[in-house]
Formats: sequence, structure tokens, C-alpha cells
Amino acid sequence: MERDGSELIAGISSGYTFEGPSIHLGAAVLDGEVYPEAAVRLPLAMMNRHGLVAGATGTGKTITLQVMAEQLSAQGVPVFLADIKGDLTGLSTPGPGGEKLLARTLSVGQQWSARSFPVEYFSLGGQGAGVPIRATISEFGPLLLSRVMDLNETQESSLTLIFHYADLAGLELLNLADLRAVISFLTSDEGKTALKDLGGLSKATAGVILRELITLERRTWPDSLENPNSTPPICSARPRTAGE
Repeated sequence: MERDGSELIAGISSGYTFEGPSIHLGAAVLDGEVYPEAAVRLPLAMMNRHGLVAGATGTGKTITLQVMAEQLSAQGVPVFLADIKGDLTGLSTPGPGGEKLLARTLSVGQQWSARSFPVEYFSLGGQGAGVPIRATISEFGPLLLSRVMDLNETQESSLTLIFHYADLAGLELLNLADLRAVISFLTSDEGKTALKDLGGLSKATAGVILRELITLERRTWPDSLENPNSTPPICSARPRTAGE
């Protein structure tokens, strides 16, 4: 069955037309032909919802996110981007442009001009340029840590109990060594009574958690949670202010 191109384009055009400010993502493409009159937009008011940008390698996922971040920043909306590979750091400098780029943007109904955006860099762990960010084990929390170590329900509840004791005792768990020390104390003769009223901590379960912590630390644990010298930068695009 042949598609009615004009009807489809009209439907896209009307379906992506909104009142109020919006983000311009591009234009509809049908049988290889671009229809700039059928602009694809997202309302600015909907940008606080969850979304998914999917596609094969090289189809423009990262560029789509960059376009969204640039337009949000231009409209005064702060954007936080976890830029593991450094693909988006170019937001801070104007692009060089070129005939191919200009032809592409015109084909989708966009007017392109070289510009930069105000960017602040954060570094998880303090490595490289940017404001260093660190997370303690206390901030990581028992739930996420249990997921990372693939603990079962019993082990997860025991780990939650350990964190609960640390909170009650005013013990801040800065790193894995602190967590191991608390577990060792709670399974010792001196410390086992501390959790007596809360159900106690099985030595067998504690042993499993300790072994998983050691495995995690040696194989996959981010250095940023242990010391201030690690991991790649994170890029944040902040909104423009007057005079910028």
C-alpha cells in the first residue's frame, strides 16, 4: 500500500505544532526527502519528563542530545550532562561551520550560526579539569550498593541494617574500608550485641557481603569513591546570563 505523503507530512506538521516555547529537533523525512515545513518539536514544558533517544551507531544520538542541551541553555534552562567520552565538551566553543553543515541545517528548516554556550565542568573524583565531585559510601547507600553486588533479599536487608547502625552510631562511611570495619565490628563478640534488638547480623551473611565487597573493590569499583584522583569529566551546560 502506497503512503499518502502529503497527508503524512500534514499530520506530522500539525502533531508537532505547539503553543509556547519549544525545542526544534529537526524535520520529517519521507522516502529520503526532507520536509522542512513538517518541523519536529518538543514543548519546553515537557522537557522535565523522561525520554529516550535511540538509534544505531552514527545515526545522531549524541548530536540530538547536544541540540537539545543548546536550545535549553539558550532558553535559560540548566542542563546536566554525563559526558563520559567527552563528546559534548565542544558546547563551550563556537563550531567552525562549513557548506555541508549549512546545507543540512537549511534542509531541516534551521538557521545555523556559530555560537558557544556557558559550560561548567565537573570531574568525578577530581581527575582532569573541572570541579571535583566525590561520593561517600554513605551517600551511595545500601540499596544501590546491593544492586551493584547483586545481593539477594536477605543479604540486602542485612546490608541495610549495617547502614542503619552506622547512622545511629554517627559513623560516616567514607569508603569501602569504613564499611568493612563496621561489618567486622558487628560480627565480633564486642559488637554483636549492638544489633540484638534489630534481629542481629548473621556471620554467614556478613561473610558473603565482605567477599562481594572485596571482589567489587578489586574488579569494578570506581576510584572516585575511594580517592580524589580518578574518572572522566562531566559536562554541565548552564543557562546564559545577561552580558554573556
